[in-house]
Amino acid sequence: MKSSGRFDVIVVGGGPSGSTMAWSLASRGISVAVIERSTFPREKVCGDFVEPAGLRIIDKMGCTEALDLGGRTAINKVRAYYGPHIAYQNEVAYYEGEMAMPPYGHVVPRDQLDTALLENAARAGASVFQGAAVKQVRRENGLMSVTTKTNKGTSELIAPVVVGADGVQSVVAAHAGLRRDDKKHIGISQRVYLEGVEMDESEACIWFDEDHYPGYGWVFPAGDGRANAGMGMLSETTERFDISLQKCFRESLDRLKFRHPSCANATMCSKPLGGAVHMYGGITRNHFAGGLLVGDAGGFVDPMTAEGITQGMESSIIGAKTIAEALERGRFEQADFARFDQDFRSYFDHGMLYLSFYATMMRNRHFGDFFLSMTQQGFERAQHDREFARLSGTGFGGLNVQPAAMAAQIWYGIARHILDGGKAVLADLLAGRGVPLDGFVGDWNLWQCGWRASVSADVGWHMDWLGDIVHAASKLGPSFTQKENPRLKGPFEMEFGS
Repeated sequence: MKSSGRFDVIVVGGGPSGSTMAWSLASRGISVAVIERSTFPREKVCGDFVEPAGLRIIDKMGCTEALDLGGRTAINKVRAYYGPHIAYQNEVAYYEGEMAMPPYGHVVPRDQLDTALLENAARAGASVFQGAAVKQVRRENGLMSVTTKTNKGTSELIAPVVVGADGVQSVVAAHAGLRRDDKKHIGISQRVYLEGVEMDESEACIWFDEDHYPGYGWVFPAGDGRANAGMGMLSETTERFDISLQKCFRESLDRLKFRHPSCANATMCSKPLGGAVHMYGGITRNHFAGGLLVGDAGGFVDPMTAEGITQGMESSIIGAKTIAEALERGRFEQADFARFDQDFRSYFDHGMLYLSFYATMMRNRHFGDFFLSMTQQGFERAQHDREFARLSGTGFGGLNVQPAAMAAQIWYGIARHILDGGKAVLADLLAGRGVPLDGFVGDWNLWQCGWRASVSADVGWHMDWLGDIVHAASKLGPSFTQKENPRLKGPFEMEFGS
């Protein structure tokens, strides 16, 4: 085994979170190495959509020109299908262009995005090792040792700090005893590229079907008649109900050709690929003696949409400050990195815990008909109520999640739904028409059917699910005590503790 050098920090993983971490550290004059098992450019299972907050970070890092973002179509509209029904087709109401964010997103294929960000880290001074698989991570005498294997043999890198940015199967997380395997916090997906798509290139498409609940599908236009099409589901659900995600994906793509006229002539131009993500609700601890976990390795993924590019970059910018302070003090024990958990919690918890609460409720497949009905009604209301779309729509991918305002809107809507439903029932009874089976009564019936089915199928799991809801609700303090979502300002503007 040969030594490849001594560094201040070793970052394992060269995706957006790893590259952002390396750039942030190298820009401070810190000696940093990035170890990436693939050789870029390479494909990555992802929707490829970078929303406004991610574009803000990319611009701050100086990568806008390298990615030719000015030449890409701005996506600022969305179409939402519930089965064959279009529930929403309008602008993305919460893309408002505030706080240096553009009022749109871009589809940037990951082979292009990740390559540009890693090259940017190298320009900042990071040493990049591609095609190097990490075989072992260990800590001896206060130093971290990372053993890698390439087609030229094995090498060893040494540093006081290691950052795990190496995804779901993180070797660094395994070393620290922090690898997560709770399938109720793991999303799995299938993705393929299509050609022959004739859709509006400024409009994203998402779709919901009962056969892939809890989850959703997407079609994001990539320009020149191409699109990224995919589907994600909860890993726990596919295992409990013996569901083949691949089969669901194929069947949904076939149905999409009939439902979305612009996809009628679409054909696959790549092989379907599968991937997995760790959602925020499953985070326990992301620091350890000798380092941190960021990005997907740390579970920084939206629990409702499974979006993780922006969150991964944000986690790295936050973590770089903790690492810089540890290097300045020359202390690298677990307690010296605990600041990272405090800082990312103060940044993310406000919105993420609220979304995790709803994701926990919605993960019971037996209630699929009920929750699909409720969310469809939400999209339909958003179609004509812009303020509702602006606030509550952020639950499906917006940055400025405002739990108190969203809760007020939702509960007011529920109260009106019950009141209007009660009036309709009374009117029908007085007119001798009997009790209607739609509206509020229909939704109540869906809830009762879901409850009975869940209890009947597995009462133990049902009770555990209710316990998880109570546990998620008990964490909602930060969601309602802060008036403004800290993520709105972005990680560069936040003042974190020292």
